[in-house]
Amino acid sequence: MLVYIYLLLTIIFWGWSFIATKILLDYVTPVELMGLRFIIALPILYAIIVAKGIKLKFEPKHRKWVLIGSAIVTAHFLVQITGLIYTSATNTGWIIAVTPLVMALAAFAFLKEKIGRKEMAGIGVATIGIVLLVSKGKIASLDWIQSVGDWLILASAHTWALYTVATRDLVRSYNPLVVTFAILLPSAVLLLGHMTFASEWSRFLQLPLEAVVALIFLGVCSTALAHWFWQEGVAKLGAARSGFFLYLMPLATTVLAVPYLDEKFGLLTAAGGVLVLAGVYIAQRRAARTTRV
Repeated sequence: MLVYIYLLLTIIFWGWSFIATKILLDYVTPVELMGLRFIIALPILYAIIVAKGIKLKFEPKHRKWVLIGSAIVTAHFLVQITGLIYTSATNTGWIIAVTPLVMALAAFAFLKEKIGRKEMAGIGVATIGIVLLVSKGKIASLDWIQSVGDWLILASAHTWALYTVATRDLVRSYNPLVVTFAILLPSAVLLLGHMTFASEWSRFLQLPLEAVVALIFLGVCSTALAHWFWQEGVAKLGAARSGFFLYLMPLATTVLAVPYLDEKFGLLTAAGGVLVLAGVYIAQRRAARTTRV
């Protein structure tokens, strides 16, 4: 039961992280945003590891996968944060909902997991929903092909799926908290090294209260706690079953983004979102039956 609570909190934190990111992008660059998040998140993760008496050690054969996971998650964050500069938090939440289907494809390609007709049908339905979301109903004009922000967010669904697949064996072999810390650490060192020479640190002390609250939320909840909880879920339920919790993310985002950021949620957004969720549901039905067998 606890693992389901972990995954639900993860989805809420990540759904709201798009809103916090939109707020902070008015004051910092994507690289600075990532670096500041990690400054807050990593000491918290390390303190929990020490308090629990967990060994922070990896076998040589697994160390390369820590670095690979770190490289992928760094690319994931940069792509997603950059995408949020050009699109809304609401659109981001609905597009990200396609991630479980991308994860199924990644598992098929890299882990040789089976993918059936219902998964393929779900992918087809969700793809129509994505096109409707990105094009805003103006498919014939082809202007939607130039929607940089939406395409970057869609790309981030693929980077997250790749990250989940690449770290699957790590979370099965080690404590998920240690895996999360070890994967984020190299990225943090690289980002902070860049910020040391490229950023004016005095600017960060002048951030308004709203931005400070958003940054603390990103560091504590969306980075430290959410990544730990996600790894716990993947370790106990598997990548595919954990991935299906992601369909709740657009709901969490929309509930806060529409009133707080005054973002629009019209009929076309709703229709595209419903198609995305329908595609996920179609694929999920087969996965659920397979799990029970």
